[in-house]
Order: sequence, then C-alpha cells, then structure tokens
Amino acid sequence: MKKNVISLAVAATVASGSAVAGMYVSPEKHGEVLMFPFYNADNGNATNMHIVNTTADVKAVKVRFVEYKNSDEVLDFNLYLSKHDHFAFGVIKDPNGTGAAVITTDNSCTVPALGSPNGIYSGTQTENADGTITRVQPFVNYQYANTKDVDSSIERTLTGHVEVIEMGIVNNVGSGAAAAKTQYATFATHGANGVPANCAGLDAAWASGAWATTAGSGISAPEGGLYGLAYHINVEAAAAFGFEPTAVDDFAADASHTNPGTTTPSIVSGQLAAANFHGLGGDQHLSRTYADGLDSINSILMTDSLSNDVMINPAIGGQTDWVVTFPTKRQAVEKTTAAAVRDPFTDNFRGSYLSGSVYKEKPACEPVDINQWDREEAFTANTNSFSPLPAQVTSSICNEVSVIAMGAAGTASALSAVTGVINLGFPYNEGWQKIGFGKTNATTSKTQKLDTNDNGIGIMGLPAIGFAAYKVNNGAMSYGNAAEHKTNTTFSGVPTER
Repeated sequence: MKKNVISLAVAATVASGSAVAGMYVSPEKHGEVLMFPFYNADNGNATNMHIVNTTADVKAVKVRFVEYKNSDEVLDFNLYLSKHDHFAFGVIKDPNGTGAAVITTDNSCTVPALGSPNGIYSGTQTENADGTITRVQPFVNYQYANTKDVDSSIERTLTGHVEVIEMGIVNNVGSGAAAAKTQYATFATHGANGVPANCAGLDAAWASGAWATTAGSGISAPEGGLYGLAYHINVEAAAAFGFEPTAVDDFAADASHTNPGTTTPSIVSGQLAAANFHGLGGDQHLSRTYADGLDSINSILMTDSLSNDVMINPAIGGQTDWVVTFPTKRQAVEKTTAAAVRDPFTDNFRGSYLSGSVYKEKPACEPVDINQWDREEAFTANTNSFSPLPAQVTSSICNEVSVIAMGAAGTASALSAVTGVINLGFPYNEGWQKIGFGKTNATTSKTQKLDTNDNGIGIMGLPAIGFAAYKVNNGAMSYGNAAEHKTNTTFSGVPTER
C-alpha cells in the first residue's frame, strides 16, 4: 500500500517540474515510523499501546523503548506483523523488580520472544487457564549503566517514549521442500486459530539461518501503513487518557532489516530528503535534501512553540499535565562540550562528569518562553520557573520526556506520574498556554538550517511532540482527556522553493 494519493513531498514540487520525494509527518496518521511521545509505569500507572498493520503485507518492525532523561535504550525487539495484524501490549511496573516492563498476551511474532532470559532482567512466560500466554519482559539499564551515569538506577526506565520503525516487507524465499526454512512471510502469518504459523522459524533465521549472514534476504523496501494508539491508565485514580503517536511516512527508500540485538535502525536512519508544510503562500510544502538523517527528521518535527489548554479549576478538581518530548534530542546533545552540540539544540548531556572529587550529572537544558492567557484574554508573561530547578537554570526543559504538572511546586500530576515530573505555575483556573522554543538567550534565535543552498535560512524552534492531559475529579470518579499539542512552523527569512 503506497498512498492513495501521491505523497505530500512529491506534490510539493510537481508544479515546478521536479519530483523530490522526502519523509513527512503524515496527516493521515499512519506511515513507516510511529513516535509515541510517552509511556509511564510508576505510581500504579500503566500505558497500553497498539501497533496496527493496515496493509496486506507482512511487516518487519523495530520496536524500541527509551528512557526519559537521555533517550537511552531500555529495550527493543523485532516485531513481525501479519497482514492486517494488531499488536497490543502494555508498559507496567516490573512485577519482580522496580523498573518498567512490557506485558502482552498477543500472539504476533517477536524476536527475541517476549518473556525470554536477558541477564539479570530476565522475562517470564505464564500459561493462562484459557491457553493464552502472558509474557513479561523487564526493561534494562545496560546502556546507561555501562557509561557509569550518576543515575544508573533501573527506576529511570519507569517513564520514556517509544519508537516504532518499519524495516521492510517480509517475503517468502524459494519454494518447495528445499525452501522450508525461508518461508518468512508464511511463518509470521496468523492461521484460523489466531496463532502465527512458525515464530520459531523466524527466530531460527536469525540464530543460524539466512538472516544471520544476509539480513536483507526476503525483505523489500518499507511501504508504510502502520498506525498506533495508546492509553494511559491508573485504576486507583479511576482515570485514563488516550493519545496517538506522531506518524512519519516515506521515511526510508530501502529496507533496513537488522538483528534484534542492534540499536539500528533509529529515527535518524531515514532518507536525507524531507518535506514540511510552511504556510508561506503559493505551494505550501517545502522539500529539501539534508546532510544526514538527523537534520532530515528534525526538519519535519520543528516548531517554534507548543500551544494547548490548561484547566486547573478547583471547583471541579481540575488538573492538567503537559507531556513535552524531544524524540531526536539524544542524537544532538550527548557531547562532551556544549560547543559540539548539534543544531537546533544548545546544551549538552553528560550522565557522569567529575566535579572536584564528586561525579555529577549534567542535564541538557533548553531555555523556553512561557506565555499564559485565561479564557477572557487576560495575559501573563510567566516569570516563574519550573521546579525542581537544575543548578543555575531558569525556565528550561531539561529531560527528553518531561511531564509538566500545572500548578505550584508539589502539585500532583494529572497522569499520576512521579518520574520526570516538574511543575509550572498557572495564574488562572482555566485558559491556555504557549511554550516557545525560539530563543537560546535574549537575542539569539534557535534555528535548524534548511541546507547549504539557503544561506543560513532555517526552521526555528525545536523538534518537539506531545500532548496535554486533563483530569476532572468528581468524588470517587475521575474523567480524563488528552489533546495533541498545536505547533507552529516558522522560518528565519523566506526559503527558496525547489
């Protein structure tokens, strides 16, 4: 399935006679990449997620969970989706530990199989009375513990975000008895009983079969058609919040089928061309070819601000959280000096550095502008700071996933989250707020350059996604709602169309 209309990227340039395709944020809400901005499993929370294949092709998909501070990987696996398959799972607190874990009863094939051994964080498989199997796979701290981060705790895995990347379409290879071990698409396909034909055959292909030496055998280029859905739930608080991932289409021109034990592909592994909506009049989609995949994916996620409602009316027990996620930030800020940080970010992350005789953690903080209005247009240019504050930083967002609980320091989170939560005061009962990313300081604009042919013209702001969560408390009952943040694409100067 490759679009029922020509892609926005191609449409952007057809009028001028060129046809430069490129990745783009899909308004159709499905694509080759899904970026879930949030999961959380602390304080009685669980985040349930679905990944859906809307096509008649078998898909090879990388599913990756990353923690909230620096997007260090805490678990990933290969998922093989049958045609029209629906993979459902939850992120919960590890029943046998203090970090997070994946739980599922879904039959779709994963490699490794969920519930498998994994060092000190091994999984479990439990057969239920109805014959289904509950698989639990704990998250791990291997990536950031190995770098001797000051915070190497497994509890750091309790909140974060999720990357879902289509690696390619899975096909059968060969025919007849001689090809019994290479019928990959058939292996992943569910039968009348709802169970795939041979998940063990896919595992064997990686362990000692063709994929162990030729990962691309039987894999053709991705063609999109994945969508996602999530809902965050806390049973004790009697509240649930549904949200959707950001979908990116035309992400990769070629297949990138990788071993489950590798950290590739990632969301910076896509093609170098990208297209985004610019709203400058005339043809309103701009297509560019960038130097690398980081610049390419950044360009389509750039916004100079996030806007959304705030509702903290005490008469109805109102609470509001904003989830703000920078899904590409790790790739830009994990540097030894701030001078080495990649645009458009400005500060570097160091999980561990020696300060005198003490090792400390240095977060990568980005200053923001905060403007707030009530329902009748009263306005406040917020001079409050987030709390708790990192040293010598005011009005900054420092984590790659932040849950901003609206209210004075100590105000409880609407999502009932604890890990990664900061507070921000709001002077009204109800209204709206804009968090701006346009300045690195009082005079300097923060910009993602378009390309070398535009003489420094760029897209302003930061690559950010997320949503606001609203909760109303009515005695023993609670009501939850979530709304995606509103973004604004702004250019420094007027780019050339091509």
